[in-house]
Amino acid sequence: MLLATLALLAATVAPAASTPAAPPASAPAAANPVETTRTAAAPPAFRALSCARGCLSAIEAVTYASYLGEKAGVAGMFEMPVVEVGQQNGLFYLNSEDDYRDRNCLTVAMTPAAMQAFIGTVDLDQVRKRLQKRRIVVRGIAQQVRINFSSDGRPSGKYYYQVHVRVGEASQVRVTV
Repeated sequence: MLLATLALLAATVAPAASTPAAPPASAPAAANPVETTRTAAAPPAFRALSCARGCLSAIEAVTYASYLGEKAGVAGMFEMPVVEVGQQNGLFYLNSEDDYRDRNCLTVAMTPAAMQAFIGTVDLDQVRKRLQKRRIVVRGIAQQVRINFSSDGRPSGKYYYQVHVRVGEASQVRVTV
């Protein structure tokens, strides 16, 4: 079900070039062939990241992931500005909006090992200097994540959602500008 949903999203977001359907050998040739077929392009393999065609913006990624909820995600390549950089619970967070709680914010959550391999440091100030106000392309799965509020270390019962792309390897990310 998840793969079918992702394939459907991939087909609607980045359809491959259409080609005319060939009539069966036994059928007479039509005077004006109008029907075309579209096939979903195969998902990009782990290769050099490029957004020449098929990347989703941060808002598109957030929108599609929100439609799918917590149980599924949108696989693809996403292009976004790095507006804010943060670090918490052992991960680096690259946010597409000033406020990470903004409903349109796409957050890239990177492991320290991926960050070290990507830019050569895990110092938060250096990460900010090198990535803030730049654009990146990231390959992964944009998925809705529930964030629970707590009071005095105990869950309050209140929550909101963010959309994250988890990055475990430096090859998943590239700076574009």
